[in-house]
Amino acid sequence: HAKHDHDSHKHDHDSHKHDHDSHKHDHDSHKHDHDSHKHKHEHEHGEYDAHIWLDPNNASLIVEKITAVLTELDPENSARYSANADKTHKRIDDMVVQIQQKVSEIDNSGFIVFHDAYQYFERHFGIAAVGSITVSPEVIPGAKRISELRQKVKDAKATCVMSEPQFEPQIVQVITEGTSAKSGVLDPLGAGLNAGSELYFELMHAMANSLSNCLSR
Repeated sequence: HAKHDHDSHKHDHDSHKHDHDSHKHDHDSHKHDHDSHKHKHEHEHGEYDAHIWLDPNNASLIVEKITAVLTELDPENSARYSANADKTHKRIDDMVVQIQQKVSEIDNSGFIVFHDAYQYFERHFGIAAVGSITVSPEVIPGAKRISELRQKVKDAKATCVMSEPQFEPQIVQVITEGTSAKSGVLDPLGAGLNAGSELYFELMHAMANSLSNCLSR
């Protein structure tokens, strides 16, 4: 998987630098230290991948933690919290069976994701992306970067390139043009879903459906 490409989306200081004569900013005394804290892509995780909910086992652990906290804060309703937790665990187990059946039917010969955010989902359900493409959603990549990404898709022999809701679909179309790869969309944050009690299950099923639609044999 590719590291985040800061060179492709760092600020262009030549194009919007301050007028030092009019503002007299002393950049030597308080300029940004881009080596230590330059802008990072919003999904850069550092040492750990933060998308822990994409593993249903972790979701169950989160349910247990929520139940324990609520019970401590509101002991009079502890039985209700416990019963709701049991129902949620059952729903998670049923969801796993359904998703496992769906992903078992896909062709896992090669798909590329836009950033490496899916390892929990991949490991739990026994699939694996062949690579990732890191593109900032705020900056349209230039011709050189597009050429590099297209070559990466060809080299990886990817059958599908998975974008995300915050990325312009046109970028994916340009990257996959002239290749045999299809395109799809994965939404690990549920950005396109309504908040509510069904959100987690809708998110997980939507990811499985997207992979299935793009990679079906």
